Amino acid sequence: MSSSKPIFFAVILTIMSCRQGQNPESVPPEHLDKGAFFGVVPSEKPQLLAPELLASPVTEYNGTFSPDGTEFYYTTDIPENAYITFTKLQTDSTWSIPKIASFSGEFSDYDPLFSPNGNRIYFSSSRPKGDNENSKIWYVERQGSTWSEPVRVILTGEENNEYYSSLTNDGRLYFNIWSKGDIYKATPTDSTYTIEILPEIINSGKDKGDPFIDPKEEYLIFRGYDDTFGRGDLYISFNINGEWSAPENLGEPINSKAHEMCPWVSQDGKLFVFASGRINQKLQTAPLDSINKVHEVYNSYDNGQLNLYYTSTNFIQKLKEKHLTD
Repeated sequence: MSSSKPIFFAVILTIMSCRQGQNPESVPPEHLDKGAFFGVVPSEKPQLLAPELLASPVTEYNGTFSPDGTEFYYTTDIPENAYITFTKLQTDSTWSIPKIASFSGEFSDYDPLFSPNGNRIYFSSSRPKGDNENSKIWYVERQGSTWSEPVRVILTGEENNEYYSSLTNDGRLYFNIWSKGDIYKATPTDSTYTIEILPEIINSGKDKGDPFIDPKEEYLIFRGYDDTFGRGDLYISFNINGEWSAPENLGEPINSKAHEMCPWVSQDGKLFVFASGRINQKLQTAPLDSINKVHEVYNSYDNGQLNLYYTSTNFIQKLKEKHLTD
């Protein structure tokens, strides 16, 4: 892949920053959420996550904080490529301008998720072929203030396109194969993994993907397409006495008529992050309006592309209590 693609991404950021009247290398501190986890207080209604820092006209999804909330990695997707992007908490409690991660930028990389202890980031990538039809799972290991070279996780056959890896405290890895439309569990052995497909109660129906597994393996949140509010929705299943419950749509206000995907829960269990293509302010037009009005909306974050949202995790306990009393 040519080096022009990272340059193209940098140009996008520069254009965005200049349009907002900002230096592309810095955002005024008063516009940034301060402190760990962007200083957010989880609410019952989904809110844009650090919009001054993260939201843009291009596609953002799959956000993951380090366990201490001082690093945030996510995917920035453009038609030509996908990049794993990151921002860090600085000494003045503001967050750095997002940059392409040290292990990304050449191939199409996406779906970063921190391991429960924060020492690894697992991600999906088209490397080394650059063929998204053969996406595989990789990881990088923390080495001081930087990351190791990516290491391939050998899971299934070369013909399978593996995506979205989420880990338990015991090292079990949940992922999906989009060409099959199913979610799998990989249990580590001495030198490899034992792979098993999740039960039919999870995988029945249309394609299932984007599995986030609770580190204690008490629940699973994933993307599905059965009886949705719009496009893809998020669903939850609980591990009760060793059996997975029937998946339940998370409902509104998390799901919408748009596309919801890429669920993630913070290590402390308080913050829920997901991606949504919902439009917050619909465009109002009339005959003979200037087309520039449409251009302005398209060039904002509120154009139907995926953005990162957060909310409280209170819904998880409420839904679990309902299952326990049924």
